[in-house]
Amino acid sequence: MLTSEWHYLLQHKMNLVVLVMIALIPAIYCYLYLSSMWNTYGHTDDIPVAIVNHDRAVHTHGQTIAIGQKLTTSLKHTKDLDFHKLSATTAHNRLKSGKLYLVVTVPADFSYNATTLLTQHPQHMQLHYSFNSGQNFIVSKMTTGIATAITAKVNRDVVRLNSQILLTALHNTNVGMRHAAQGNAQLVQGTQQLQQGNQRLQAATTPISNVPLTRSLATTGTGLNRLQLGAANLATNLNRGSTHLQSIHTSVTNANAIAQPVTTTNHDIAKVPNNGTGMAPFAIAIGLYVGGIALGTMYDAGEWHCKPQLAITWWGSKAAIIGGVSLIQSSLLFGTLRLANNLTVQSQAGLFCTILLGSLLFLSLIFCLRILLGGFGTWLISIVLVLQLASSGGLYPTSLVSPLAQHLNPWLPMTYLIDLLRSAISTNVGTNTAWGLILIMIIGFNLLIILKFHLLLKRDPLAN
Repeated sequence: MLTSEWHYLLQHKMNLVVLVMIALIPAIYCYLYLSSMWNTYGHTDDIPVAIVNHDRAVHTHGQTIAIGQKLTTSLKHTKDLDFHKLSATTAHNRLKSGKLYLVVTVPADFSYNATTLLTQHPQHMQLHYSFNSGQNFIVSKMTTGIATAITAKVNRDVVRLNSQILLTALHNTNVGMRHAAQGNAQLVQGTQQLQQGNQRLQAATTPISNVPLTRSLATTGTGLNRLQLGAANLATNLNRGSTHLQSIHTSVTNANAIAQPVTTTNHDIAKVPNNGTGMAPFAIAIGLYVGGIALGTMYDAGEWHCKPQLAITWWGSKAAIIGGVSLIQSSLLFGTLRLANNLTVQSQAGLFCTILLGSLLFLSLIFCLRILLGGFGTWLISIVLVLQLASSGGLYPTSLVSPLAQHLNPWLPMTYLIDLLRSAISTNVGTNTAWGLILIMIIGFNLLIILKFHLLLKRDPLAN
């Protein structure tokens, strides 16, 4: 049986060429798919957006506040998006026609409102963002993230500005308190001199024995004592307050720290360098399935060229051809990913073995459905593809998909293949369960094929 299959292919070389071309399908699919989106987030500086600045500068506390102009200059030099400074009419016309994806509008009172935040009637500062999600939904999500970052940046700048104003006021208060303490010290000194003069006056008037005058001088002395005590307490408190204020530093560095007191450190335990690498597991799985569909369509595994005696030999002759195509398919796909797409992986051997295992899995599934169910099986192959695209967790985590997709996820072969591919490419986590389940599925599909061949031979030994 095995010899007859190869002999037939050698006699019909076009069939052999077709098989090789089919083996190329996953490699071609993955290369074109991944290369087209390999580093999409690395080219956001090509996304055209606009800023419209109506803001008018204001002067306060000895400085000029022009937040709109500062923001415009900053955005025009950013590498996140391709910002253009435009008029309101031009910007919104281009947004509507799809030539822009975001318009940032700064209102005329933007800087003025920033100066009111410490007054009795603070005014909110509003930035206006206009999107065009209908033009491209994914880009709209990117620009929404940029808009959030812009808002956060402006908030930091405004907080820094008002922090500087507060710190300047504290600094001036500190200086004033020091001057007050110095003046009070002079007051205490003058009071002491007055008291000394009063004592001399009292001593000089004692021989006269003028009782009312003596009492008045005594009362004056008591008042002077109280005044001196109060002045001393005031001086002590002013010095204490000045000491506390002196411990508050009022430099620009302090204003920056107040504006952004919390910093973060990030650690990605399985860093993915670009979008293509992140999408590779899903693309590989789809490519292998599409390649399997093509082979299942072009190669009839139920047809034999020499009468089989046993179901196992019938299966073996077909499995040898299909397995050979699977090996070529996997080698071409692996080579394309490594050489053409420059895919960086955790384990090259693990990736190749996973691709080969996935190829055998999908080919076994596809030929099992076709051989067991005929035309209905061919229809079912497409349904299984659609279910796997929606429910295997290749694009979105299962927690974000519909309840039906969540229930289907653990029953789909592509779910476990994608787990293995992710492990080989980026996560490097243990996947013994996925390996075991895929091997069980491959064995199970092939046992069903052998059983079908056995039933065909038992029913009619001469049946095709």
